[in-house]
Amino acid sequence: MTKADIKSLRLIQLGEQLSPERTIIGLERPSAGWLRAIRQALGLSLKAVAVRLDQTPQAVKQAEESEAARTISLKRLEAVAEAMGCRLVYALVPRQGSLSALARTHETAALNSVQRTMALEGQPVANPREPS
Repeated sequence: MTKADIKSLRLIQLGEQLSPERTIIGLERPSAGWLRAIRQALGLSLKAVAVRLDQTPQAVKQAEESEAARTISLKRLEAVAEAMGCRLVYALVPRQGSLSALARTHETAALNSVQRTMALEGQPVANPREPS
């Protein structure tokens, strides 16, 4: 496989993964980070991105390493993404199920805690979700 074939394959794979029709639920961060994966898929050198940022290639490499180590700031991540013609999309997604289901889980845990405390104080409270 040639370098051009590898570049093309990376671009196709990332394109499919980042397609607007695809849900973000199962999206996994590449092990080397998004910055490096996107830069390589676009065929951009460290120098090319550095020029767009008015920084050194080493600064771009350090940003990629920081992202891979999960220590990069959102501001820095956004700047490098913009230099590559991308935008940063930041979201918190429930590990399982929907946000509504997660909220119910937290609500139930809080209610159970109150019920235990009240029962210990000799003032049991009925569960408002259970029929009387």
